[in-house]
Amino acid sequence: MTIQQTAPLVALLMVGCGNPQPAPEENAAKPAPVNNNHPEPKPKSVDSTAEATPPDQPLKNRGSKPKPPKISIWDAARTGDAESLRQHLASGTDINTKDEGGWVPLHGASGSGHKEFVKLLLTSGADANLPALSGKTALDYASRAGHKETADLLRQHGGKTRAELNTEGKK
Repeated sequence: MTIQQTAPLVALLMVGCGNPQPAPEENAAKPAPVNNNHPEPKPKSVDSTAEATPPDQPLKNRGSKPKPPKISIWDAARTGDAESLRQHLASGTDINTKDEGGWVPLHGASGSGHKEFVKLLLTSGADANLPALSGKTALDYASRAGHKETADLLRQHGGKTRAELNTEGKK
């Protein structure tokens, strides 16, 4: 390439292309343009009650019932999702409702050793002795998984094993 051929290219690179940008001091005086295609996200309100409430305490009813979260109450209890579990309780989800395997949320929390959630569910009205389709109770799941403290808590709330319920004739 000769100098005559590269001169227009060099000039373009030095000057730039497109819309010229104003100097920084000019930018400061003008408000930023609004982009309607991608509006700025609105800040979410913070629920200080939910953040300050430990998992073993249900949320207080604030008038209208909030919608339950997208995660099921069984998964929330099993995985230790405190916020979702509290939202389910606050929205009035039946804590003794069974899934397709006959599990109630207490079974998942007990088998996973989530003692705080077991306590929350029990104090919120969960039945400690509802059996799954297999006949096992929350105490069976906690004991089999080796969660002694959780099993002790279930016992304190009247929890029994499948064998104990069968002996009593409450199958």
